[in-house]
Amino acid sequence: MRGLLFAVAALGCATMASAETPAKPAFAQVTGTAADGARFYENSIVIKAPVRKLWAAFTDQAAYRAWAGVPVSSIDFRLGGVIEANYNPQGHLGDPQNIKNMFIAYVPERLLVFRNVQAPDGLPGKAMYGNTAKTLEFHVLGPNETRVTVSGMGFGPGEDYDKLYRFFSQGDGEMLVALKTAMETGTK
Repeated sequence: MRGLLFAVAALGCATMASAETPAKPAFAQVTGTAADGARFYENSIVIKAPVRKLWAAFTDQAAYRAWAGVPVSSIDFRLGGVIEANYNPQGHLGDPQNIKNMFIAYVPERLLVFRNVQAPDGLPGKAMYGNTAKTLEFHVLGPNETRVTVSGMGFGPGEDYDKLYRFFSQGDGEMLVALKTAMETGTK
């Protein structure tokens, strides 16, 4: 589910390759515990694309649909606005099984901050998701090269948080790889 929209310290882009398969981009990951005891993760990748294009990939409806492969989605980009998505082609906006993430802060072309306000049944640790937050950071490395970092924070102790942390710490990294592939090759 591509990290359910986003599921990270800036270590750059590593690659994995074997003699028989072409190199596949990988994300760099840092994990840790904050001063308040909550766990966090940071996933980063370098993408050969201008920051304005990557910013639009999360704030513009047409740009989001072009790369994310989400058949039902809506973006209301403003403070308090929501990204709503359903991965089922028969889904519809407003469905209680959609995921909804609210924009709680942003710095244009540099930072997006989200908090979940609705999650679908079946999400591991669903009950705790609204207690966490996510950031997307965009660091310009050159005119056509940007490091994108997605971070998840606020994962407390307990089995539900553990499930949610495992799901998003990997899923958000995979989302970054999908974004890189889409932006650099034009494929999903």
